[in-house]
Amino acid sequence: MEKNEFLKEYNLTEAQFNGSEKIGGSLYLRSLTSIPEGFNPTVGGSLDLNSLTSIPAGFNPTVGGSLYLSSLTSIPAGFNPTVGGRLDLCSLTSIPAGFNPTVGVSLDIKGGISNQYTPLNNAIISWKDGKYISADGMFTEVICKKGNVYKVKKLNEYKEFYLVTDGLRHAHGDSIQDAKADLIYKLSNDANIEKYKGMKKDSVLSFADAIECYRVITGACALGVKDFIQSKGIEERSYSIAEIIELTKGRYMYITFANFFK
Repeated sequence: MEKNEFLKEYNLTEAQFNGSEKIGGSLYLRSLTSIPEGFNPTVGGSLDLNSLTSIPAGFNPTVGGSLYLSSLTSIPAGFNPTVGGRLDLCSLTSIPAGFNPTVGVSLDIKGGISNQYTPLNNAIISWKDGKYISADGMFTEVICKKGNVYKVKKLNEYKEFYLVTDGLRHAHGDSIQDAKADLIYKLSNDANIEKYKGMKKDSVLSFADAIECYRVITGACALGVKDFIQSKGIEERSYSIAEIIELTKGRYMYITFANFFK
């Protein structure tokens, strides 16, 4: 597909095409089988290109969520994306030398090739020399940084908030004090995790306990969980462990959470 035809068909601007204008949410282009050269968007959510059969050299988008490329059977040398969520390359039959992507949640390649790669999970992931970061599964633009404190905001949004880290754990908050308090909570949650050991997938938790359960097992911060609940319109009611696993599938540290109840 020619570039101008591509832009018109999918209602994209030139700036969104090359990544100079940020796309705050997800971008679903599931029917595409090829993309023009130069397509390198910056997407805060997920980028779905599941019907794509080839990618041009130089394709390395900025993706805060998951990148779906499940129909590709090969990738060009130099393709090393940084993906905050899942990188789906499940039809890939071989990988070129030097393939070493940065993946936050999971790398899916058939034949066990993905076993060579370790998802970063709880690490802070950065793009473009620290211009964007993802922590606790939340992709943000960095406004400024001082020591272990970041002032950040979501793409195409005005509200600013804070990220605090001790190098291993991270927490977001509307204020620096809120973020620090949440980080202290994370560092002291070992006792809280004990009460969830031995529970089965059919065990039912109150809404408040479901939130605590997910947080203490995954290390997710309060602001990130609140944002997830609001964005998904999750009803305030009791949930079974199995329901929580299904609701959080593909989200921050969901594999760790699911494996906890095996």
